[in-house]
Amino acid sequence: MDTVINVLAQGLSLSGVYLLGALGLTIIYGVMGVVNLAHGELIMLGSYVVALVAGTLSYPVAVVLAFVGVGALGYLLDAVLIRFLYDKPVSSMLATWGLAMVIRQAVVLLFGNGLRYVALPIGGSLAIGFGANVGWWRLVLVACAVLAAVGVWLVMTRTTFGLQMRAVVADPAAAGRLALRPAQVNRWTFALGCGLAGLAGALVAPLRTVFPDMGLPYMVGAFLVVVLAGLGNVRQTLLWSLALGIGFAAVAVPQGDTAANIVVWCAALVIIALRRSSIAVARV
Repeated sequence: MDTVINVLAQGLSLSGVYLLGALGLTIIYGVMGVVNLAHGELIMLGSYVVALVAGTLSYPVAVVLAFVGVGALGYLLDAVLIRFLYDKPVSSMLATWGLAMVIRQAVVLLFGNGLRYVALPIGGSLAIGFGANVGWWRLVLVACAVLAAVGVWLVMTRTTFGLQMRAVVADPAAAGRLALRPAQVNRWTFALGCGLAGLAGALVAPLRTVFPDMGLPYMVGAFLVVVLAGLGNVRQTLLWSLALGIGFAAVAVPQGDTAANIVVWCAALVIIALRRSSIAVARV
């Protein structure tokens, strides 16, 4: 029983990490048709914001700065680069892969390759029975991931901006004739997706070492989630984040992370190979 509880506890926290990483990636594709391979570096930037300012400012303020700052960077990046890549998945992959390298090298030049650490804002753990414990901060991370997912869903389905997003996806030309300014909708969508990446980095920073190359594992995990869920499908992103987190923990707890990576990736490849539909099964 203690093994089952440990699997559930670790799986839920890992699911939160996957979900936070995948949310921004999937809404960017869902609205703009852009596959953003620099998403891991944006997560890394969110972690750096917290690592650099959390000692001076309070941690909650640092999290807000990470969301707003990385979102503002996304707005600027759309103005100078991403706007030329709308609905061009292959071109966007090549361009954003190059952008990822630029961001990493810029961080190295500005801050060096040294490791940085962020203290846990909330220490200790919760005893959940049968000798199993889960850190309080992991529970906070899961709660924040769920709230972020609910927030994205509410924005898309209950706000004027969400209605504009769906109109741009359905027919950009008609949206333009209705004075919705598709370019501005896309720009703010990219800013929101980047802001979510910054939020993900800010929340995982206390659990991981912060360094320039830290974004790649998050990018790989997030991309796996959205490929399985269907690029642009927010609801399925939530479900697949949970499935992958629990599945990874189910193998990692008794056998270790290496075995878990092998099993999860083999299972994912089988699912992708057997799937008859395109990975881009849905747009927002």
